[in-house]
Amino acid sequence: MNKLGIFVKQPTAGRVKTRLARDIGDENAAALYEAFLQAVTQRFAATGNQRSLCYAPAEATPYFEQLAGADYQLWQQPEGDLGARLHGFFAEHLVAAEDRVIVIGSDSPTLPEEYIERGFELLNEADCVVGPAADGGYYLIGMQGRLLPIFAGIAWSGATVLDQTVSRIVDAGATLAMLPVWYDVDTAEDLRLLRGHVRALRHAQSPLNLDAVAQILDKLTDDPY
Repeated sequence: MNKLGIFVKQPTAGRVKTRLARDIGDENAAALYEAFLQAVTQRFAATGNQRSLCYAPAEATPYFEQLAGADYQLWQQPEGDLGARLHGFFAEHLVAAEDRVIVIGSDSPTLPEEYIERGFELLNEADCVVGPAADGGYYLIGMQGRLLPIFAGIAWSGATVLDQTVSRIVDAGATLAMLPVWYDVDTAEDLRLLRGHVRALRHAQSPLNLDAVAQILDKLTDDPY
C-alpha cells in the first residue's frame, strides 16, 4: 500500500515561517503558509492509497479536521524533535512488508505530484527514497518494508541534513534511490524564487492550482502578475 504523510502546522502568526517573517512580518508569513497548506493538500488529495495530515499542535485538531475533509486521515505529531516525529510516523505506518511510506513537508507549494508518484515507484526496488532540497535538507523521504534507524542525531534545519541522513542510510546497509532536487520556501531569497516560479507557471498556463499562493504574493509586491 502506498501511504503519504504531509507534515503540517497550524498557520498561527509568530509560530510558522519565522525566518521568512523577519522580512515580511508574522501575519504575512502565516497567511503565506496557510496558502501553502491549501495548495499542497489540494494537489495531493488523491495521491497514494492512504493519506495523512501529520499536524501540530494538538489543539489544532478542529482546524485540520476541516482541512482534511474526506481525503486525509489525521495523525497528531508526538513530542520530540523532527527526527522523533518522523520516526513515529514511519513506525506506525510501515506495518506490512508491501507498505511504501513517503513523508513530505508543507514548505514546497510547487512540488509536482509526479515526484511523489515516482518516489513510490522507486520504493519497489530501493529501501529508501530521498528528494533532496536545494538548502541541504530534503523535501521528501520514504521507506518500504522495514523501519530504518536514520532520524536520530540529525542537526535539523541545517545545511547538512541530507548528508547526515545519507550517512545513516549507508550505515543501516540500506539501498537508496534519489529524486530530482526541489526547493523549500523558508527565507526571503526562497520567496523571490517562488515568486518568479509562480509567475512563470501562470504564464505557461500550468495546471497547478497556486491561486491562493499567488494572491498572497501579489499583496507582498507592487508588481502584479
